[in-house]
Amino acid sequence: MDTIRKLFQEAESDSKKFILEQNFVKWIINYRNLADYKGIKLQVIKKNNINNRWDLICTRDEKFKVDYGIEPFEMNLFNDNEIIILTNVGLLIYHFNENDKTISLNYYYYMKFNKINHSRDLRDLRDYRKEFSKSTLPLPKYNSFAICDGWASVIKNNKEYLLKYGIELLNSAIKGRDLELVDQIYKICLNHFEKDFRNKMFLSIITSTMPLFNEYYPEYIEKFSLETTMIIDSPSYSIEHQSSNLHLFSFQYPHMVNLSRSILWFKYNELMSSLLENHERISLILNSFQFLIILLTFPIYFITFYILSYFNFIDDLITCGLFSEFYFKIVSYSSNYKRIPTITFINPYIKFVNYSKYYNWFTELILPKPSPFVETINRDIYRTWSGEAILNFKWNKYGKYYHLAIWFGYIILLICFNIAAKISQEHVDIQRKLLITSITLGSMYLILEIRQFIYDPTKWIQDIGNILVLFVYIFPICTSIWCLHENDHEKIIPYITFSCLLLNLKLISFFRIFENYDAYYTIVVRIAKRVMFFFVYFIMVILTSFAFAFHILLSPKMNYPLDKRIINDDPNNPWNMAPTYQVFDNETSIDSNLFILQTPDENTNMFTTFSTSFFATCLLLTGDTSSFYNWPYEDNPTLTILLILFAFIMAIYILNVFITLFSEAISDHDGSFLVTRAEYLAKIELFYLLPHQRRWKEWFPEVIYYHANVDETRKKVREMIDNRDWKTNDMKIKLLKKLNIDDYITNKPVDEFTLRKVLKETKN
Repeated sequence: MDTIRKLFQEAESDSKKFILEQNFVKWIINYRNLADYKGIKLQVIKKNNINNRWDLICTRDEKFKVDYGIEPFEMNLFNDNEIIILTNVGLLIYHFNENDKTISLNYYYYMKFNKINHSRDLRDLRDYRKEFSKSTLPLPKYNSFAICDGWASVIKNNKEYLLKYGIELLNSAIKGRDLELVDQIYKICLNHFEKDFRNKMFLSIITSTMPLFNEYYPEYIEKFSLETTMIIDSPSYSIEHQSSNLHLFSFQYPHMVNLSRSILWFKYNELMSSLLENHERISLILNSFQFLIILLTFPIYFITFYILSYFNFIDDLITCGLFSEFYFKIVSYSSNYKRIPTITFINPYIKFVNYSKYYNWFTELILPKPSPFVETINRDIYRTWSGEAILNFKWNKYGKYYHLAIWFGYIILLICFNIAAKISQEHVDIQRKLLITSITLGSMYLILEIRQFIYDPTKWIQDIGNILVLFVYIFPICTSIWCLHENDHEKIIPYITFSCLLLNLKLISFFRIFENYDAYYTIVVRIAKRVMFFFVYFIMVILTSFAFAFHILLSPKMNYPLDKRIINDDPNNPWNMAPTYQVFDNETSIDSNLFILQTPDENTNMFTTFSTSFFATCLLLTGDTSSFYNWPYEDNPTLTILLILFAFIMAIYILNVFITLFSEAISDHDGSFLVTRAEYLAKIELFYLLPHQRRWKEWFPEVIYYHANVDETRKKVREMIDNRDWKTNDMKIKLLKKLNIDDYITNKPVDEFTLRKVLKETKN
């Protein structure tokens, strides 16, 4: 790096070197700036000790896809075999291979200069010098691969370079829509892993670019998920008998346990062991006391020991004494009660959940940089067990705990506001404290929503649920502030009412911690998001159309006052529609001159105005026909036809459409549930975890493993074969044999991989 920094300093001078010589080796650099060709030609010549002549050893032509001339800034030699060249297209490092007499490109970093004039270049050079001031070379940018094809070829054909620069190369190929190069890199990475299972980090090249695949070539996500499901990082599959509740249980391997917390526990067991050996009577007395304590506090004892064991404050490495032996024997018996055969798979999404190591704490607090997991919410990832295992790992590590914390805080907000809304005016001080608590908690949740808006305004606005949640928090906060400054309680009762309604309805979404509830909640939400705009627009048009039709048909045709009786032949006149009560002279005879007339009001004929007509039509949607009681159906055929049409369109057609959509969603609920959980976990990661928490290896490991029930694995494989989702390779054939379903696959159509393998073996 010192040589490179010196190179930048020398580049600020006007001297330019085209020939460099050192220890009988000479490098000749020619810059070619033709109309259809921009490049650099390198030649290595070596002095012959016999005749003192310079012999040409090798030549390399480097082409660049630029529309301006290439200008040299400075060149320097590391040694006889390595040269650094600084030009207006970037920094290049070449290596002369004496054994095979070739020149290879070892590094290229593209540099963009805004102006051609040299003074402007100097300012840019000083900026780039800062990037090279670190101890390691900066990673090449997108344009480094797009401009120099030779650099891309070097990387994809060299395992070491592919691991180091493969992610940037694949990013460049995807953005440049070079599908051939994308496919080559994809296959090379998988081939490296299949040839040697220790090369699992090559899979991270693919998984780290999943956000770009999701944007440009989403079919590769499905392809990768299916080809890498149920794989291992060892030569053969092994089946072990483990607890029955470990299906799709995800973990880090090997298990790293911090035993420093159990030092006191270790010393306690040592003491008990010493007493047992040297003072049997004292040990017997202590065990008797421990037995009594266990009997008296059994539930509390067991829960306490479970918590201590979970956080590694106690362990079963050394157990001596009734306290420790009793608990661990019960745990051992329960775990051995039902053990089933289990296979351990590696999750192919290597480094998929990791965040960048280089970050600014305060910047990340406001605008967090997402991980590939957060950026790639694609359903194809969660069609296989690999995606589900990732979610299980995240949910068990931190997701469910943060969800409970969010839920608990919201419950406090809900209780405080509801009590403040209902509390008597005699307890003003208590109400004031509850309202202040509601404002504080509501503001905290509101800030989190604002952070989500700042992070991605377009995506936030497109989700109607976010806007509704915003009202859930803003309305109670504003109402609470108003209550603190308003003495007229009756004036703000409507606002308190709607605030309580919104807060209570929001509680529906917090029961998602229960998996069965979450699955159906996801179905309902996804149906709403899928058809919300169309469904609301469709129903509103129908309601508005029928409301206007009813208004035209049933509204009064003449003016009338409600405070003065008007008699005319208009059947829609509220005075003609008002109920009348006849007066009886006695038990059998009616007095025709006396009757009681109920004074009409605005609700007597709800179709007088369009607004009340629309409300009556909405009531009709719920089955309430009381608004039409004043018109006999036999005397009003037009009204009858309208009611039949409304019932057919709304009650029959729309209801059946919704049932159909619901049925389709239920048949496809697994993927939807997992995608929704992935979105929720991404939200927790970005806006609830602190920047340094997102870098914890315990929560965000590079490699994740998961257990799978052998019987469930067999079912899943057969299901994938039936759906033609099973991709066969050498590794998968071993799994089929391990599961004893290799005879099943022989009845299926032979895929391309198997066919090529058979042809190759036959040829050999």
